[in-house]
Amino acid sequence: MSTPSPLSGTIEVPELPDEVQYVAVQWVDVHGASKAKIMPRAAFPDACAPGGGAGFAAFANHGFARGPEHPEFLTVPDPSTLLQLPHRPEMAVVFGTVMDGDAVATCDARSILARVQAMAAERGLAPIAGMEPEFFLLRENESGTLVPYDALDVLDKPCYDLKALLRVSPVLTEIVGAMETLEWPVSALDHEDANGQYEINYMHADALTTADRFTLLRTIIADIADRHGAIATFMPKPLAGRTGSGGHVHMSAQADDGSNPFADDGDPRGLGLSRTAYSFIAGVLDHARALSALAMPTVNSYRRLYSSGGISGASWAPDAIVYGANNRTVMLRVPGSGRFENRAVDAACNPYLALAGMVAAGLDGVERGLDPGAPMTGMAQPLGVPTLPRTLAEALDVLELDTVMRDALGEEAISEFIAVKRAEWGSYMESVSAWEQNTYLRRT
Repeated sequence: MSTPSPLSGTIEVPELPDEVQYVAVQWVDVHGASKAKIMPRAAFPDACAPGGGAGFAAFANHGFARGPEHPEFLTVPDPSTLLQLPHRPEMAVVFGTVMDGDAVATCDARSILARVQAMAAERGLAPIAGMEPEFFLLRENESGTLVPYDALDVLDKPCYDLKALLRVSPVLTEIVGAMETLEWPVSALDHEDANGQYEINYMHADALTTADRFTLLRTIIADIADRHGAIATFMPKPLAGRTGSGGHVHMSAQADDGSNPFADDGDPRGLGLSRTAYSFIAGVLDHARALSALAMPTVNSYRRLYSSGGISGASWAPDAIVYGANNRTVMLRVPGSGRFENRAVDAACNPYLALAGMVAAGLDGVERGLDPGAPMTGMAQPLGVPTLPRTLAEALDVLELDTVMRDALGEEAISEFIAVKRAEWGSYMESVSAWEQNTYLRRT
């Protein structure tokens, strides 16, 4: 359960590019939001020295289970993660390990994923993940209402619309250019199913690297969009009557010899998966309802999940806990040999916690030798099969009882996550919407 302390050895100070004048030492809060202290170039070596780092008051961020009376935490840089921001060459970012005294902080999401990833690798299943960020580019109109950034983006089925892509290409191509400069190979970008919605597909990596990239990419997208006068949001469903944004996770594994233990060309079910892969999938399905709290962690997440589909006719979000082949109505889709896609993840997740939960669930399935049964064919229907939670509150109740998630992520981390998210749910329940007033004010 313990995570090795980075304070046990000397940190080699990375050489900074000449243009870099500042370094942001970064961590994330429980929501996955980027937090940092920015240091001038000359001060950065001190942060890498023994006892150095970026100190911060844990109570000032959500999810660290500490009060204002507690000594500050210290984020110790991981030099291997240092990156110069392509669109702000004077700035570099480095991820770190959050320390609570001489121990790794129990609620440090990045350290939790690092520990679970190492646990999987010890079992010969080093997790390989790719995440697909969907996001909206919006603006405020004269009345303050959020609308698509592109005023001409009004089709009822705008997915893949080339003209719309061309109109917003100054924003999108700058984002892709930044990713390519960072050597994150981009395979495609497209206009998604909702007006103002886009997706970028890029190369997979080990789970921790993928979570780091997803975290930084959300910051880069938002920063570049702001410079173009747009609001970039990863909110799961920012616009009523439109499709929501997922953060779909593609997962495979790597054995010690470099092979993919999820692949089997002789698969009798015809999906190109091994028995290990099927057991891993069965574990993810078995823990799917608890995983929902980690992978779809906002009140708004469940508006995406249980949408009627809006003007395009489909929500593209699964509610039935089933798997299948290249079928976008199932929770776990198998688009090709040796990997699967989890579609019950949204763009607002904390990627470290979502991936850690997925890996822990899959390992549990492998250790128990679970089998998911035959794949779903045709349109996935929730009738007769388990379904995902309908609200964040329901998901949190299931997570609280899931001992596999609690053991893998840690007692304090799970308890604090649930406490923060229940407070979020409570705040939502205290609010009264315009819909409620319009519907109920004069009904009786």
